[in-house]
Amino acid sequence: MSGPPPPMPAVTWFALPFGGGVVVVATVLALRGRSRATSLWWVALAGVGQAILALGAAARDPVGDGGRAAALQLLTVAMAMVLSGLCSPPTGPEEPGPSSLSLFGRCLAWASLVGLPATVGFHSKVVLVRCFLDLDWAGLAVLVLLASWAAMWPALGALRPPFPERLRGVRAGAAILLIAVVLVLGLYPHWAIVAADWLARVAFF
Repeated sequence: MSGPPPPMPAVTWFALPFGGGVVVVATVLALRGRSRATSLWWVALAGVGQAILALGAAARDPVGDGGRAAALQLLTVAMAMVLSGLCSPPTGPEEPGPSSLSLFGRCLAWASLVGLPATVGFHSKVVLVRCFLDLDWAGLAVLVLLASWAAMWPALGALRPPFPERLRGVRAGAAILLIAVVLVLGLYPHWAIVAADWLARVAFF
């Protein structure tokens, strides 16, 4: 006979309500955002809240996927925000006309934050939901899915004008490189998992 389950660690008791609250509040504020940039920051903060939930899962089950899910989620948020910043240069007279590269990069950043397939963000959401289901935390899995679906609404704003200006020089090269990384990690998730495991060992253990 197996004994009673071990008590919930204090870290988990803190991480679950705090992370869940961040996800809910940030998602609501993203839906109410008055600008595309504001909504993007709130969706990114919701992603950080989901990483905090994953850390709570890691504290509850150190051999589970919680640490990996947290690292992968933070990696996704960081890459999406950097890509969005690269693809949204300030408007000026020296930057004529919209750019298909910058528009694609901005849309890809949103897609990864939301967790659409063919991006690294999709796999971060899969690992996150799986680690919650392994702990019988179905409510948190539903919360993550609902937050991702809700974020689709502000994400559609990336397809509407005003469109980002043309990228040039080093900025264009950095954007192309980061676009390639997001897509490659999305198409070959093993590499994303390896990177997340390394980041989890360095940052959390």
